[in-house]
Amino acid sequence: MKYDCFKDKVAFITGSTSGFGLATARLLAKNGAVVILNYFNDDERAKRAVEEISVIGIVGDCIKADISKEEDIVKIVKTIKEKFGKLDYLVNNAAIDIGGSFEEFSIDDFKKEIDANLVHRFYLIQQSVDLMKNSSQPRIVNVASRYAERPLADASPLCISEAGTVMLTKVAALELAKFNIKVNTVSPALAITPLTEAIMNKEDFDAYAKINPSGRVCDPVDVANTILFLLSSDADYINGENVNVNGGILLK
Repeated sequence: MKYDCFKDKVAFITGSTSGFGLATARLLAKNGAVVILNYFNDDERAKRAVEEISVIGIVGDCIKADISKEEDIVKIVKTIKEKFGKLDYLVNNAAIDIGGSFEEFSIDDFKKEIDANLVHRFYLIQQSVDLMKNSSQPRIVNVASRYAERPLADASPLCISEAGTVMLTKVAALELAKFNIKVNTVSPALAITPLTEAIMNKEDFDAYAKINPSGRVCDPVDVANTILFLLSSDADYINGENVNVNGGILLK
């Protein structure tokens, strides 16, 4: 779908040089938004993402930062303020999954994953509010997971942080409504991304596709299309919701 509400809007997407983040950046750029990319440590991948987005739209910046660190979030918001003076769209996409059994998971790794997947989302939203007050259409989308609603063995901090993200969305939506800031969650199913391809093979993806009612694995563009809709003026009356993009896997 082509939207006309994104032209000259400023969008910041965490973890946006691959996967869901890059797919979302592509769509926003195609629809006229100024896209600010973010990545953690892969300079070559970031360079490719900037080149790709620059062909189809405007890259306002590409910020290398560890969004699990408070000082880096402050740096990000300061950079956006100095360059653009506002922020229309914030997409909290970046996350990690360490994995490990409940009995053996170290408290340090647990804190690390909660910080990376939940705490940073709270802090980035909090620090972005003043910038978003300057927008005529301020929107926030948090990207969680199907595990926000259904637990998975050997992934306790992932499940807990994603469930927390859904509640963070609801609380933020309630409190920020007075500024016309709409906040929603998108919860994807298993998708083919560089992250999942590093730990799964074709047989794994095929096996998942067979048990999914839609008969296939999620494509990042499935998620990006949903994010784009929630950022658009068409979703003006949707606030505090969690939209599952999973092909129906939670029905089983």
